[in-house]
Amino acid sequence: MTSYGLTPSNFKSALLSSGSMPIAMEGVSTIEGAPGLFRDGGILDYHLDIPFLPNGDGLVLYPHFYENITPGWFDKALNRKPCNRNMENVVLVAPSKTFVKSLPYAKIPDRKDFSTFKGKDIQRKVYWKTVLEKNKQLGEEFFEAIQSGKIRQIVKPL
Repeated sequence: MTSYGLTPSNFKSALLSSGSMPIAMEGVSTIEGAPGLFRDGGILDYHLDIPFLPNGDGLVLYPHFYENITPGWFDKALNRKPCNRNMENVVLVAPSKTFVKSLPYAKIPDRKDFSTFKGKDIQRKVYWKTVLEKNKQLGEEFFEAIQSGKIRQIVKPL
């Protein structure tokens, strides 16, 4: 696996490529310092269980919306666990179950909300905006934990 560094000059293109769905959208080929065509890898799997840094040098920040990684997301009924070796240098950042339970409807908004709130767009938007506000608070707490050093007490092994 080849990895390329994220820089201020390639950030926007890299972010755009991460949402470029195959078949529905064109890939992005203008990522500075990274030759090739890039697309959303979610068509392969949403929860990656790969050796992110094969040399083991450094850490990988993995922002996620769940506390766990489910390899083979599309086959999640098989209940597989990630390979411990692949997660050794991964720092998974995710909301706690307690936080999720505190949200309206005790869940993170998802695409099913469009059918759940069919004909109730205003209610759905209020729900989503409420969750966004709570997430801003969560983000502020995360940055405070990093700046104060409290992150050392919060981090726990996968």
